Amino acid sequence: MKTPHFENCQVALNPDGSIYEVSKEFCDWIGISSDKVIGESFRQLMIGIEQSWDSSLPTKLYSDHEKFFLPLVASDRSSSIGLHITLQRYEKLKVSILSITTGLAPHDSLKDAFLGDLMQNPKAIASTLVRLQKAESRLSDYISNFPGIFFTQRPDMTFSYLSKGIRPLFPEDYREFSRDSGLFLSKIFEQDREHFVNETNPQKQKNQTYSFTYRVVLPPSNQIIYFLDVRTPSMTKHGKLLGYDGVLIDITRQAIAEHRLTNSVWREGLATLTNGLVHDFSNLMAGIFSISELYFGMMEKDDPMANGMGQIKKSAMQAQKLVRRIIDLHREKPANRAVQDLRLLLKDQMDLLEIIIPRSAKIKTSFGKDALPAFIEETGFRQVILNLAINARDAIGRSGKISISIRRVDKGSLLLSGKGNSLPKAKCIGAEVSISDNGKGIPEDIRENLFAPFFSTKDASKGSGFGLYNSKLFIEDHNGEIGFISEEGKGSTFFLFIPLFINDESKKKNLKKARRATREFVKVRKSTPPKNSPA
Repeated sequence: MKTPHFENCQVALNPDGSIYEVSKEFCDWIGISSDKVIGESFRQLMIGIEQSWDSSLPTKLYSDHEKFFLPLVASDRSSSIGLHITLQRYEKLKVSILSITTGLAPHDSLKDAFLGDLMQNPKAIASTLVRLQKAESRLSDYISNFPGIFFTQRPDMTFSYLSKGIRPLFPEDYREFSRDSGLFLSKIFEQDREHFVNETNPQKQKNQTYSFTYRVVLPPSNQIIYFLDVRTPSMTKHGKLLGYDGVLIDITRQAIAEHRLTNSVWREGLATLTNGLVHDFSNLMAGIFSISELYFGMMEKDDPMANGMGQIKKSAMQAQKLVRRIIDLHREKPANRAVQDLRLLLKDQMDLLEIIIPRSAKIKTSFGKDALPAFIEETGFRQVILNLAINARDAIGRSGKISISIRRVDKGSLLLSGKGNSLPKAKCIGAEVSISDNGKGIPEDIRENLFAPFFSTKDASKGSGFGLYNSKLFIEDHNGEIGFISEEGKGSTFFLFIPLFINDESKKKNLKKARRATREFVKVRKSTPPKNSPA
C-alpha cells in the first residue's frame, strides 16, 4: 500500500456517511480527483483501498465513533504505523469533519506490532524517537517530583542508582553511597540496624515486593526521620540475589501521628489508674491534715511540739495540691480554653519545677505583681513550661543557675528587650515568659532543627524529640511566638510570647485612667507659674 506523505488532511461527511468535501492531500494519496470522490461513501472508498479495514471502520461514521486507527500494512501481524482518524461533528451544519494523520500505532497495540515496516518509513522512525523522548521526559519529571527516593541497590548494599531526592538529606555523602557498602547502614539509627540487616537478608527473600520501616539519622544535626522502604528483589532462576529495586518514602509525619495516638492511649490508661490512687491518697492526706490541725489548735504557743505539728499540717496540704497538679499534667482533658492569669499559673508551677531541678542548682524568679490575663489552655501551658525547665536542667547538670521570669510587653516592643540578633517584635500586647540557664549553650549547627520532631541531643532512652516540637505547636496555636537566643559556653534563653486578653471593660478602665491623668496634668500645669515669671 502506498504510504501517505501528508501530515494532516480533512474529509467532510454528510449525515449518511457520504463525502461532502475533501482536501487535496487526500485526493493525491488515493489518486482520484475531488469531483469523482464527492458523493461517494467514505467507508466503501476506504475499504476499496484496503480490504482489511472493513473490520476497523465503523458502519456509521457520522455518529458512532470519534477516534480509530487503520494499520497501513495488511498482514497477519499488527502494523506499527497507520492512520489516526479523529471525527468532529457539527450538528448545526449537519456535517462531520474527519482529520486523518499518519503515525505510530496506539500504545496498547504497539507492543504487539510488527516493527519491520517501521524501518522502511523515516517519518515513523522520527515519530518513534519523539514518543520515546516524551516518555523519558515524563518519567524524569515523575521521578523528580515524586515525594520519595527511587533506588537500585546491589547485594553488597552499595547503590547503582539513587534519584535526586537523596541529595538534600545527605549533601556530603550521597556520592559515596555507590562505593561504600557500609555507609548507608551507618546512617541508620543504631537500634534499627539489626532490623534492616534481617529484612534485607538474601536467605529470607523471595522474588516479590515487600516493605519495612526504620529510622535514619541526618547529618550534621543528627535529626531523625522515618523511612518506609519498599523494595523488590531481583533473583536468578537458581535463587541468587542480583540486587533490589525500590523507593524510600519519608513517613515522619505519619510516625508523629502514631506517636501522638500512642501517647494519648497511654494517658487514658494512666488517668484511669491514677484517678483511684489520687482519691485514696487525698483521703489519707486529708486525715493527716485534719488530725494535725486539731492537735495544733490544742497546743500552747510555747509547746515544743507546736512547730513540728504546724509543719506537718502545712506539708499535708501542700502534698494534696502537688499530687493533683501532677495528675492534671497526665490526664487527657478536652482542650478547653479560658482566661487565666499567666503570672499565677507560672508561680503555681514552681512547686513541680523545684522537684525536677537539682537542689544544688540556683533558681531565680521574677513574676512581678500585675495580673497578666490570657485566653489559654491551662494544662498545655503547664506542660510547655515543664518541657523548657527540663531542658534547662539538663543544660546545667547538677549545678548552675536557672532564671524564670514573666513580664508584660507592649505592641511593637522587641522581645527579650532586644538582647539577641533578629529578635521579633511583639505584634500585640502580650506576656513574655523567659527561662534562662548558664549551661553549655546550643551549637550553631543544630539550631535550625531545634523545633523539628524527633530531634533530640539526648540519648534515645532520655528524650523523645517532641518537647520543643509540641511546645512550638501549642504556642503557635495560641497566636504566640517561641524562640531562643544562645551563646556557646555561656548558656541559653528560651522565650514565649502569648497575647494578653484585653476585654472592653479593661480598655474602658485604661482609657478612663489616661483621661484622668491628662486632666490632672493640665491642672498642675495651670496652677504652676513659669520659672521666669514673678510669683
